[in-house]
Amino acid sequence: MGLWTAVVLIVAIGVLSEMYRARLKAQAGRTNAAYEDLAKRLVRLEDRMANIETIVLEQEKAKRFAELHAEGKPS
Repeated sequence: MGLWTAVVLIVAIGVLSEMYRARLKAQAGRTNAAYEDLAKRLVRLEDRMANIETIVLEQEKAKRFAELHAEGKPS
């Protein structure tokens, strides 16, 4: 193997390793962004679930009061 062949081979290995590192960094960045998006979505869903729970509890309370009111009325 000649001197220039070794130089080209070393440079090619360096370039390929830098490309691989850049690809891994890009994938890690996308993964972090995906986790952040999922975390935001989870917070929104938890808020919606809390609102739904509040609505259901209010409806159940209104139903109980209506039943008590109906029982208290003379026929």
